[in-house]
Amino acid sequence: MNEYDFYFLSEYHRLDRSGTPLLLYYRNNWDTLAMPVIVRNIDGTDYKDITSVYGYAGPLTKRKNPAPESIAGFQAELKYFFDSNRIVSAFSRLHSLFSTQSRLLEGIGAISGATHTIGIDLTLPLSEQKRPYAHSLKNAINKLKRKGAVVRKASSKEEIDSFITIYEETMNRVKASSIYFFPAEYFYNFLNSIDSFIMLAFYEGQPVSGSLCSFCNGIIQAHLSATRNEFLYLSPLKLVWDEVRLWGVKQGFHTLHLGGGIWNDNDSLFLFKSQFSKQYHPFKIWKYIHNQPVYDSLLFRRFGENVPDASFFPLYRT
Repeated sequence: MNEYDFYFLSEYHRLDRSGTPLLLYYRNNWDTLAMPVIVRNIDGTDYKDITSVYGYAGPLTKRKNPAPESIAGFQAELKYFFDSNRIVSAFSRLHSLFSTQSRLLEGIGAISGATHTIGIDLTLPLSEQKRPYAHSLKNAINKLKRKGAVVRKASSKEEIDSFITIYEETMNRVKASSIYFFPAEYFYNFLNSIDSFIMLAFYEGQPVSGSLCSFCNGIIQAHLSATRNEFLYLSPLKLVWDEVRLWGVKQGFHTLHLGGGIWNDNDSLFLFKSQFSKQYHPFKIWKYIHNQPVYDSLLFRRFGENVPDASFFPLYRT
C-alpha cells in the first residue's frame, strides 16, 4: 500500500479494546484494496457493527488510481462480508491526507465532511515552513526560549508518567468525552509497539507540556498532546510542535500532521493549530446502514417512538 500511516497498522489496532480488529482485504489481477476495522458486538443481540480506530483510518489501495472494476469488486466483497457476519452498520473516519479513500467507498452509505485537518510540508525549505506561522506564534516560541524553556524526548519512565498525568489533567480541564481518556497501559504499549516518542517541554526544571507522536511512511502524527493547567499562559505546546517539526526535517520525513479541531474549523483547538500552517486537508467520515430493518429495531429498542434527531452514528449506541 502506498498511502498509509501508523493508524492503519495492526499494532495500533490491537490497542483498541472496543472490539475485534480485522483487515478486510480484496485483490484481483490489477489492484489490491484493504480496510482495517474494529468489529463490535451489539449487546443483547447476535448482530455486530463496524467502527474505526481512534484517529484517521478508512480503506487503502496499492495503486493511486484503482480500476473501476476493482472498486466495484471491493464493494461487493465488503457487502458480502457484512451479510455473512450480521453487520448492521459501519462507521469510519477517513484519513484527510489520502484523497483516494472517498472513491473507494462512493455509493455505499454516505460520505460527509465540512471540517479540515492541518499539515506542514516538511520538504519545503525551513524558511518556507515557518512563513505561514502566525506572528503571535513566532513571538510565543521566542519568548519561551528566552525564558529558558527546553524541549527534548522523554527518556525515562518518570518522564513518560509525567506526560500521562499532564494528559489526564488536560482532558479533565476540557471536559473531554470518555473516548479521549486512556489508561497508563495504553501509553506504554503504544511506545513499545509503534515507532513513536513523547516530546516534552520543560520549564524551570519540570515538564509542562508534551505530545505523543508517531512516525510512519514519511508522516509524523501528533497523536495526543497536553499542557499543564498552571502553564497554559505560556502556551508551551507551541515550542513542542516546532521542535517536532525540526526533528522530522532531520529524519527526512515529508509531512507533520497536526490533525483538526474537536467540532469544526472555528473551535479553539483548530484555531490553535492553524497558527502553524494554512495547509488544510478535508476531513470526512463514512456512515453506512447495511441492514436498515435491524437498525430501525435497535433504535426502537433504545428510544421507543421518540428517536432523537442527532448526528451521532450509529444512533443506537448513544
